[in-house]
Amino acid sequence: MGIKNEVVRQAKKFLENKNLSIKCIKPRLFAKVSQDMNKSFDDLLDVISQKVTDGEASTSNKKAD
Repeated sequence: MGIKNEVVRQAKKFLENKNLSIKCIKPRLFAKVSQDMNKSFDDLLDVISQKVTDGEASTSNKKAD
């Protein structure tokens, strides 16, 4: 089942209100993941930011060979 346009618009508005670039985080994908994980937009953003902050999603701290 696809994502409804209204939910995508809500995701876009949410991301814009959080000053996040919709070029980096696609509203349709954000809405789809939120729906698949059964999480609100706020909860999903918390999960993403926690993973990035903990370094799990960052490769900048790896040493060069």
